[in-house]
Amino acid sequence: MLAATIFLYGSNIRWHGSFDRALTVSQKSQKPIFVVLVERGCDECRELFTEILMQKRIVEIVNTKTVPVIVTKENEDYPIELLYTLDFPAIFLLSPQEVLLKPPLTGKMDAALLEKELLDEL
Repeated sequence: MLAATIFLYGSNIRWHGSFDRALTVSQKSQKPIFVVLVERGCDECRELFTEILMQKRIVEIVNTKTVPVIVTKENEDYPIELLYTLDFPAIFLLSPQEVLLKPPLTGKMDAALLEKELLDEL
């Protein structure tokens, strides 16, 4: 269900299919990685994609200033130690060298806060 939500509602952001691919693109472009970590059955995760990540200004910032990627807790194809959290969804901003640029945003998101955090860092 979450995958369908991401496909239907998150299509305005140009998501990369895997963390490794996003890392490669980040290292080449020198743009930070915008990692959204979700888990199945998470209502707040669904809300993030259907409400916040659909807002035009956020889509613009994410697409132009970052390399966006979605990873799922269940896949474990990402650096688990670096992106460890018990709260979902979680948004991490990483440098091309895989260094956290700021503490992650977790749980229920607010569009204004997300936009401010992105603009402050980027």
